[in-house]
Amino acid sequence: MSEHTPDKPDEKKSNAPEQVAIESQLPLTAIDIESQKDITPPRGHPIRGLHKWFAARPTPAARLAILASVYPGEIDSDQLLSLMQIGPKALDSNIAEYVEGKFTESKGNGTLDDHYGYPNPNTQSPTEAQIKNLSETLNEAWGGDLPTVLDPTAGRGIIPFEAMRYGIDTKVNELNPIPALITKVGLEYAHEVGSLEPDITDWCKRIDEKARRNIESYYPTKEDDQRILNSAFTYLIRCDSCGGEIPLVMKWWLHTTSDGGDVVRPIYENGKVAYEHVLVEETDDDYDPDEAPVTQGDAECPHCGVVTESDEVRDRIRSDEFEYSIYGVNYETSQGEWEFRAGDEIDLEGMQKALERIESDFALLDFLSEPIEVSSRLNDPTAYGMEEWRDIFTPRQLVVHYEYLRAYQHYVPEIQEEYDEQTAEAILTLLAFGASRSITRSSRLSSWRDRRGVGGYIFSENNYSFKKMAVDNNLSAPRKGYYTRCKNVIEAYEKLVTYLPEGEPADIACQDAATLTETWERESVDVAVVDPPYYSSVQYAELSDLFYVLQKQYLEDIHPELFDSKLTNKSDEAVANPARFEELVDEEQSKKELSDKYYEEKMSDIFSEIHDLLSKGGVITVMFTHREMEAWDTLTTAFINAGFTITATHPIKTEMADRVTLQEKASADSSILLVGRKTEQRKNKETTLWEDVESDIRTTAKQEAENALNSGYSISKIDTIISSYGPTLQQYTESYPVVNKKGDSIRPREALSTARNAVTGVLSERYLETEGLDELDELTRWYVLCWLIYENDTLPYDEGRQLGVGVGIDIDKIKRSTKIWGKRSGEIQLKSHTDRVQDIVMLRSESADNPSTRKYPVDPTDERFTYTIDTVHAALHVYDREGAKAAWEWLTERGLKSDSAFEVTVTALLEVLPSDTEMYDTLVNLVSGETGDYLDINLGYIDLSGIDRQSELGDHIE
Repeated sequence: MSEHTPDKPDEKKSNAPEQVAIESQLPLTAIDIESQKDITPPRGHPIRGLHKWFAARPTPAARLAILASVYPGEIDSDQLLSLMQIGPKALDSNIAEYVEGKFTESKGNGTLDDHYGYPNPNTQSPTEAQIKNLSETLNEAWGGDLPTVLDPTAGRGIIPFEAMRYGIDTKVNELNPIPALITKVGLEYAHEVGSLEPDITDWCKRIDEKARRNIESYYPTKEDDQRILNSAFTYLIRCDSCGGEIPLVMKWWLHTTSDGGDVVRPIYENGKVAYEHVLVEETDDDYDPDEAPVTQGDAECPHCGVVTESDEVRDRIRSDEFEYSIYGVNYETSQGEWEFRAGDEIDLEGMQKALERIESDFALLDFLSEPIEVSSRLNDPTAYGMEEWRDIFTPRQLVVHYEYLRAYQHYVPEIQEEYDEQTAEAILTLLAFGASRSITRSSRLSSWRDRRGVGGYIFSENNYSFKKMAVDNNLSAPRKGYYTRCKNVIEAYEKLVTYLPEGEPADIACQDAATLTETWERESVDVAVVDPPYYSSVQYAELSDLFYVLQKQYLEDIHPELFDSKLTNKSDEAVANPARFEELVDEEQSKKELSDKYYEEKMSDIFSEIHDLLSKGGVITVMFTHREMEAWDTLTTAFINAGFTITATHPIKTEMADRVTLQEKASADSSILLVGRKTEQRKNKETTLWEDVESDIRTTAKQEAENALNSGYSISKIDTIISSYGPTLQQYTESYPVVNKKGDSIRPREALSTARNAVTGVLSERYLETEGLDELDELTRWYVLCWLIYENDTLPYDEGRQLGVGVGIDIDKIKRSTKIWGKRSGEIQLKSHTDRVQDIVMLRSESADNPSTRKYPVDPTDERFTYTIDTVHAALHVYDREGAKAAWEWLTERGLKSDSAFEVTVTALLEVLPSDTEMYDTLVNLVSGETGDYLDINLGYIDLSGIDRQSELGDHIE
């Protein structure tokens, strides 16, 4: 009897093109330039004007990812840029060269559009002819049907909106209800309902007018013809020593102008504080508004001088041992002018009236009473006694927000009766967005901004940091009131309506991206464009809880499927948040390791789901931005585990260099487009020996760095390193699985570490004229390279640790003994000579206690030092503490004139240290005057022009 072999099912033929444009060369520099323009306010995508969210890619980057991922074969540079609406309409060739040329030209006084000679691409949709031609090309290349594009983690929906704009079928998903609702407005209501003007503005006015009548008594004024716009308020605590009032103010400015500005002058009498308004330009005394009771968190009593330390200040706030104090008011005169005055007793009457209302109105008891569940890394408000979301508001703010909700609810039945269901939903949702835009600008977490003479908003730093000087907005007034915020929302919506062509609506889901096959059929998607969550950078769910509890009050009955829980879904969110693993830490794994493992597993699940949804040969393009190598390692591992092979990579500019999450740090401005293909799982694939590919990866990384630096486009050192990650990861995945000689698996981080070390060498050669860096000891070389690459004394811990591995030192092992670095908020803080060297004056004094060798490990009286950086720091300390003559003697005694390592370290530090640091200033003095004559260091290649240098040594000797 012969053995029967069952028939194999027919394998589905791939309809995907063998190559798509994103797997070939692209005009990246021109697109980078356009992306940087796009990031400049207020040029961004109008969908950003609907509601606050915490991450957004520039439109050019989104368009590139979409169009180049679906377009077959290669695409001509001019054709792609024209399709992306980049370049003048009349120009049909050499568009990239035109844009790059304009970038290098002086901008002049006109607008960016004037300078470049074409309008903001955000305002330009493709023509009907362009959409028609694109559709025909895609139909032919993708087997007779238009490809379907999926964005599984869509945020507020810019990527799918742009796909719709080009007539491409779109599926979109977002887990968090807030951005899911934004997406619904932008992709569904704008497309299907269309314009809501002038009706929606009329409803906005009616809500505003009704609320205004109900809150005007909470804003009493001295003059009947004045209207309060907003107020700057602080907290009064009592001094433990004298019992006097201490206002928790860091500075007394209300509004700074080119001539001076409006300030408050405090008047301290009999333990009390009162306020007086003055114009700086009209004062003739020595009053300094920058001098105030609070310095670095500590509060000095203005009556007796005793200091209340920052921890105690926080405890007072947490225990409600304070009084609110309005110290400045911005008001509108009867002529419509905006002016300032000092806070007065009458302002507190409005506060007191609101407090009495809260204590007597039972309907207010449940308003925003949901618990605050925020991790400490986001500046948890519970540290200041705010246990429920209502607690982040003053009594007056809470009443005002409640009255706007009541006014809105009053008109809900009328709106629902007058319009069809979908139109009513659209109107009510947009009106609720106006409330969200208002609430962030009137809270105890909203800072006063003296540069504009108005309040800021809660998320200016993407956290819930407590503000000792905050703003109370009168939402019924102009400037930052409800009507103004609502009109901003309406204007953004109306723009979206005009941008979308006729066609199929987007297919929208709101669920865990790892469960999408429960909603859509397998192999129902051809291209996935993914902007995944930012690893540990942004805690989306925690940040959006405030919006969630507010929007639930407004929209729970209108969108019940989005507001069916107390708070947002944090358990299914793909972020690395160590705080969520506090109770699971054991001896084997730290909370960071547990959070990294969770993120990797979650992203693996999401990528696997995308793999199932993609048709055979389908394309996935992932945009990722992060400066920590650990994030890249985790994401790439998840990508590979899901069954994707990287086929191309591209670095693109997508971020502002000073974006809020990375302010004052060495930031990554670029993203990497990782392009992959769905491939069949290959069992028993031969492993690749790491030693066989390591050299190739190093060569590839060097070449990529040199290409980036030679491109003529400004690129930071961090971005130069990141630009090498894409080609490195592509080479790694092509060789995957990779093992070392012992058979141990090599993770992507090993390849990335090799690439980074190679690029560090390129950067050293490019930016350091000093020769001999490789001859320095490992710790000194690490210290110099940290300053070279990050240009700051703060850098990511993992990056610093890996950089140490690259130069041959374990920075964790030398941390305690050298005190060369410390850890703050999970990051490395490089230490200077002032932090490490024992006080030489105290060491030489018989009567003084010797300084702690544990806290200050470098003894400046030693003749020899373990590390050259210790020698340099000791020399700087001696110069600072005892002056030039003592420094000359100290250098001479140790024969440092002939110490080549000392010279290399000094000159390298002069090249890498920012000129505004204390260490730089002292170094300049050390190499100047007679100490400089003694050292005789060649400084011809170092620019010290404009620097105040040491005078002759004799000038320091009596």
